[in-house]
Amino acid sequence: MRVVVTRISQDGAMRRRMVDTAVSADVGPWEELTARALAAPPPYCPVPGGPVYHLRVDDQVVLVAEHELSGPLYDLVTAVLAIGEAPH
Repeated sequence: MRVVVTRISQDGAMRRRMVDTAVSADVGPWEELTARALAAPPPYCPVPGGPVYHLRVDDQVVLVAEHELSGPLYDLVTAVLAIGEAPH
């Protein structure tokens, strides 16, 4: 499973990080967190001038405004941006 998170800020700057569980020894927690995060994503309701996030898990895509991030989705986005690698 490959999880890619892109944060797009109000000025258009982007920060992208990726976690690929195929090369990770700790697959279970990632799969569990991802399943919980994708179970009920919020509707995409961006606020003008606010950051948005593009989350791709394999072939599934979720767009979410920063003010809508919460629960498992917030945890997944935060973890990927904190410890993920820049995609090649």
